[in-house]
Amino acid sequence: MIIHRLKASAFKSIGDPISLEFPEEGRIGILGPNESGKTTLLEAIEYSLYGLRRGRAAEESRENIVTWGKEETRLEVEFTSGQEKFLLRRAFDVHGGHRARLTPIVEAREDSANVLSSLTEIEAKIEQITGMDRDSFTKLVYVRQKDLDALKELAKAQRERLVNKVMGIEVFDDAVAKAKLDLTTVQKNLEKTELELVSVRRNAQAYEEKLTQRNALQTEIAELRKLLQDKEAELRIAESHLEGYDWRSAFNSTKGLIHSTTEQRSRIRQDTEATADLKRQMETYQNVLAKYKPEISRLEGLRTTFFRLESRLEQSQNTVSSLKAREDEVAIKAGLTNKQRELLSQDLQAGKQRQLMQFALSLVLCVTLIAGGVFTGQFIVSLSGLLFGVLAFRFYLTYEKIDRILSSSAEIQAVRTQLTDETGRLHQVQVEIGSLAGETGFKSLGDIDLVLSSIGSEIKQLTGQASIQAVDALRENVHHRLRELEESNPLAKLEELDRQLAEKTKEIERLEERKPSSADRLQYDKDQHEKAKQKVETIRTEYGSLDGELRGRLGKVSLLETDLQRLAVDFDRRPSLETEYEVLDSKRKVLELVAGELGETSKDLRAKVIPHASFIVNQILPTLTDGRYSQFEITEDLKFKVYSSEASGYKEREVFSGGTQDQFLIALRLAFTQSILDSRVMADKYSLLMDECISSSDDQRKQGIFEVLQAMKKTFSQIFIIAHEDISNLVDNYILLGRNRRGYTQIQSKSW
Repeated sequence: MIIHRLKASAFKSIGDPISLEFPEEGRIGILGPNESGKTTLLEAIEYSLYGLRRGRAAEESRENIVTWGKEETRLEVEFTSGQEKFLLRRAFDVHGGHRARLTPIVEAREDSANVLSSLTEIEAKIEQITGMDRDSFTKLVYVRQKDLDALKELAKAQRERLVNKVMGIEVFDDAVAKAKLDLTTVQKNLEKTELELVSVRRNAQAYEEKLTQRNALQTEIAELRKLLQDKEAELRIAESHLEGYDWRSAFNSTKGLIHSTTEQRSRIRQDTEATADLKRQMETYQNVLAKYKPEISRLEGLRTTFFRLESRLEQSQNTVSSLKAREDEVAIKAGLTNKQRELLSQDLQAGKQRQLMQFALSLVLCVTLIAGGVFTGQFIVSLSGLLFGVLAFRFYLTYEKIDRILSSSAEIQAVRTQLTDETGRLHQVQVEIGSLAGETGFKSLGDIDLVLSSIGSEIKQLTGQASIQAVDALRENVHHRLRELEESNPLAKLEELDRQLAEKTKEIERLEERKPSSADRLQYDKDQHEKAKQKVETIRTEYGSLDGELRGRLGKVSLLETDLQRLAVDFDRRPSLETEYEVLDSKRKVLELVAGELGETSKDLRAKVIPHASFIVNQILPTLTDGRYSQFEITEDLKFKVYSSEASGYKEREVFSGGTQDQFLIALRLAFTQSILDSRVMADKYSLLMDECISSSDDQRKQGIFEVLQAMKKTFSQIFIIAHEDISNLVDNYILLGRNRRGYTQIQSKSW
């Protein structure tokens, strides 16, 4: 497993976001003073891969993982395991949240279709692709200074489980499954390679065919270029002839434009004179309008007023006559005499009531006297009764006459009321006419018409128009024409035409200067000019056709070159791909054999871990100890003895100094880890994380440790080394950490 990139924010001392892309190979030193975040950087890799530690104590320490004052830690690591590349993102906060996404990277792009977001699935996937769970990671490739003896502290059963897990031989069935999986992979690769080989062979054949086509086209291109050169020479001759006609045409055209511009200039000067004349007319019309239009408007207003009043007077007079005739008509129809009509002015209703009362009293008295005479026999009384009866009858006739007059008086009174109202209106109109005559001095409509006629004669004498409205309309027409002329800006046009004349004159001079020699031999003829154009166009078309044909062949050659470049890869790959196919076929046969023997092989591999580790230790021990110790014996429980030449024998580890024991433990840890990892079924390269593992070593032994690490690059191609002191001269690359003003880890410099 190789770490490519790490991002972290709000993780322990890494408060502000940092982002690092690591070299894929070599020894990488992580330098800086105490509490600068060196160990935190390696822990960020561990937590990125495996998340939070399980257990109650781990959960309780979550708030110590998230930077103080922050809410959420974010980690991101991009790594390769074998041939696969992944991007793992994690986030956990102080409130208990924990999220993660494991994304495969395929052809430098995130494969979103195969993303894992379940923490359990991600944990299983990390263990599957790297061969290590968190415990294996911290016991093998993450070497802490205070944890050098971690392997020895494991019980034998735990150590065997760790070896089986990392080696990929945890159980026999898993081993057989892995072998078959590898066989399936090889078979798929073999089928894929076979399909690819068919395509490559086809492309290689196409490469040979296109190469032949390109060579033939290059021969045709050489012939077309010769024809194109001949056609170009012919075109130059025809263009020279046409140039003479073009010059003659331009010269004649320019001369014609000069003549046309001169005539246009003359017309515009006429417009200038017309503008002055129109301005004089405009002044005359405006003076007439200023002098007469207000008076005419006033007189016409008076005329309208007189006309309206005289019309009202005539209407009222007609209405009064009509109402009088109506009153006579109603009286005649009702049979009323003039004397009765006069009674209409009296209170007839009161008279009617009075006559009715007199009739009633007379009638009662008459009846009483007659009744008394009947009973008494007195003649006088009876005669008096009769007399009162006659009076009562007379009162009745008077009452009836008044009632008949009243029945006819309603309509007559209505007519008289209208007559009274209309007479009042007639009088009012007469008063208004008299008042208006007193104010204006005009007694009638005829007087106003005489004055208007006199003014009209004066206007016609001055303008030739019979009315002020005609003068106003004529002024508007003159104003419109004058505005059009002024908007056309004849003076500016004259200046523009003078400029054009100057330009055309200069153009004539320029034409004279660049007169082609062929123009002297030509008399301009439009038909000949057109023929010359057609000839040039024909030659150009032929030239273009040849040029297009040439470009087409050049394009085909270019396409062929592109195809050849594309196909050349397969043409060159064909031999190596055929070899690869043969190798895969051999692997398939070998894996088929291995699958049958894998059970026994897994046992043998596990049994060889300790001897292999012992062999590696004895190889690296002299380098680590500057040649003082070279023989190392390891027991099954990882206890060891070292041969001391000074003591002439093997001694237990406890007799050596603490620094020397650390050297032995580093050798044992590296050897055991390399032995297990080299024995994995699925071979891989690994990152090695070493935290302060050289602090107890002197300069000479440090040099030895770095030489050993360099020698182990086949297994550990990427090694991170934390140190307080400056080891930049002992590593391939280094990064220097420090603290910023807020106390957060920051990258001060790096060498890559």
